[in-house]
Amino acid sequence: MEPKSISIINKSIITNSDANSVSEIAKYIPSIKLQTNSRGESQFFLRGYGVRQLALFFDNVPLAIPWDNRIDLSLIPTGSLSSITVYGGVPSVLFGANTLGGVISVKSFVPVKNQNGRNMTIQLGSNNSQKYGGSYSGNIKAFSYLASFSYDKSNDYNLPNSIKDAYTGSGVRLNSDHKKFAGFVKLNYNFTHSSQVGLSTSYINAVKGVPPETDVHKPRFWRYPLWQKLTFILNGNHNLNSKIGRLKYALSLTKFNMKIDQYKDKSYTSIDDNEEDNDLTFYGRVVYSIFFSSSSMLNFSASGLNSTHKEKLLSSNKIEDTYSQNTLSAGSEYEFHQKKFSFLLGVGLDNQSTPKTGNKPKQENETAVNFETKFDYFFAGGISTQLVFGKKSRFPTLRELYSGALGRFVPNPNLKSEDAYNLESNWKYILNKNKFNLSFFYSLLYNGIQRITLPGKQFKRINKDQIRTWGVEFSSNFVLTKKINIDFNFSYLNSFAKNKNGEFHDTLEYKPRVISGFLLNYIIVNNLNLGFEANYIGKEFGLKEGSEYFQKLPDYFLLNFRISYIYEISQNTNMEAFFRVNNLFDKLFFTQWSLPEPGRQFQFGLKLNY
Repeated sequence: MEPKSISIINKSIITNSDANSVSEIAKYIPSIKLQTNSRGESQFFLRGYGVRQLALFFDNVPLAIPWDNRIDLSLIPTGSLSSITVYGGVPSVLFGANTLGGVISVKSFVPVKNQNGRNMTIQLGSNNSQKYGGSYSGNIKAFSYLASFSYDKSNDYNLPNSIKDAYTGSGVRLNSDHKKFAGFVKLNYNFTHSSQVGLSTSYINAVKGVPPETDVHKPRFWRYPLWQKLTFILNGNHNLNSKIGRLKYALSLTKFNMKIDQYKDKSYTSIDDNEEDNDLTFYGRVVYSIFFSSSSMLNFSASGLNSTHKEKLLSSNKIEDTYSQNTLSAGSEYEFHQKKFSFLLGVGLDNQSTPKTGNKPKQENETAVNFETKFDYFFAGGISTQLVFGKKSRFPTLRELYSGALGRFVPNPNLKSEDAYNLESNWKYILNKNKFNLSFFYSLLYNGIQRITLPGKQFKRINKDQIRTWGVEFSSNFVLTKKINIDFNFSYLNSFAKNKNGEFHDTLEYKPRVISGFLLNYIIVNNLNLGFEANYIGKEFGLKEGSEYFQKLPDYFLLNFRISYIYEISQNTNMEAFFRVNNLFDKLFFTQWSLPEPGRQFQFGLKLNY
């Protein structure tokens, strides 16, 4: 029984987005805000929860690096993807630990039986941006396979005409270039229709610059000369015991290497400091389901990871510090279904230990108990409702506890775990091909980890006593005619921390009050399509360096335009030509203070499917 507070981005939307990375899909997801931080990393925020409070999975294994529970989504390619599913509210305890604010599950394409698929993509655009990619999939008896690759690059991007770069005085954003190569291979074997096993590997190799902040005392003149991620994944799904039991499992090994060069000034000629990071992560999850009848089932899960992070700094004479963590989780869910209603009750136990903490004080083992309850009722006429209540916890990451971020942060090894109690009411209405979803949510977060500014213009992470968040989320899909399809979403968020007087009045950073999106697709004539994408972010506050108080970011409305034509070469072969303009009105906007985003961008591409 899936929660109704989910958003599914299918392959069609991913393909038509012309996205080079997962980060560019954010505009299609309700309540999601994309933010680029001062490290040059693109991150998702969901209903006010930050990226560390979310769990990201790729083919059922963690996508983020446990050291910081983050990953730069601008470097995760889309060429092999079939869907992105976002679970808001109270995610299942079967996902494991550290899913306090939600789960984002990315899935790769599964080849269709008796059908081979091949495609090639060439995409060119502003700032000498280039993308080349392709994939090949097919079947040989019980085997299915998929292989894909992509290469993309871009020079420094153009700013809106209303602003000049603070360092160059031109309209080009300093040090915003990148290059990336990615490859993915997957092999599946089908024992039966309901029993499969699959092995896959993914590899990403990137080089990128980090645009420096424009109005800070000591900006980060950073470059990533090395960013490599290699992952091996084993997935399985088997029916057992004459179809009364089902076993699912996912195992992975991830090796991540990253280097940061910190330069003295904007010339990027003399290195001031250097950081080398190496991470090795083992992960496993097993879910066993018992079907008592057609109306009830019991799920058991066990998951865990072991991750080792090694770090060397030039300023510390390249002395290697080693950090490690073990995170374990066990959970169980009982589901009961009837024609008019369904019920779910789940409970989970999480534990984290940190055997190695470099030259820092060791942490005590932490344990958290989580639970979830869901009740669904199905009315006549396509209306259904769901009430959800649960508690989730998140352990601080090793980076939050121990890292100084090359002098930007003061470490705080005394951070406590976060605990969130979430209540949600979901409503769904289906009328013919039209879908409407409405959610009301309320969250009370204890010991929420936030950053504050210190007198020396450094930051420090601390625990806030309580953070209260409530809001409403609406999403819809209209099929107006055979030629016109519209998606619309709107979210309102109210999130404040408790002050010394016991009132929820303290402002929090980067939790926009309003997020809204609009997507229109119009078939002008057969195979000629016109599309518009609009997004609005409003009433958002951020903390500038050296300022004790939060300042309001400018609201922004972005509009993208796309037109495409598909030429049918033969029965199984076609070529699509498209032209796209992002940020059509050349709007100046910030997702984080001091980091202006790109202005108007043009793209043209060809996609061959055969």
